[in-house]
Amino acid sequence: MVKLRQSVTGRLRDAYPVNAHDVEVQVTEELPPDRLAEILAKTAHEVLGNDPRCRRVVFAAPVDDLSRIAAAQAAGFRYVVDVDVPGEELSLLVAEAHWVTAMDSDRVPGT
Repeated sequence: MVKLRQSVTGRLRDAYPVNAHDVEVQVTEELPPDRLAEILAKTAHEVLGNDPRCRRVVFAAPVDDLSRIAAAQAAGFRYVVDVDVPGEELSLLVAEAHWVTAMDSDRVPGT
């Protein structure tokens, strides 16, 4: 039901600036939104907890599938961008590691 794939080797590799440790989570069956949110939240927590180098867990939903997008947002994912991959248009949502979101975005490294 849940597939994990390194984004750098998967269908999203050319869709956004992929980090070598980003992980795409795919849920292979249709689920009620609350169950999907539960699975996405648990999966993101486990992936980020098991790989300290992972910056983001990515979930891709069809752009017109508002219930899957809402479920991902309920799971703590944030919408980032719509992308085109061969054969489909997707909305990318990410759950990011705490150390990524805690960075001071107003400070340029090395200054």
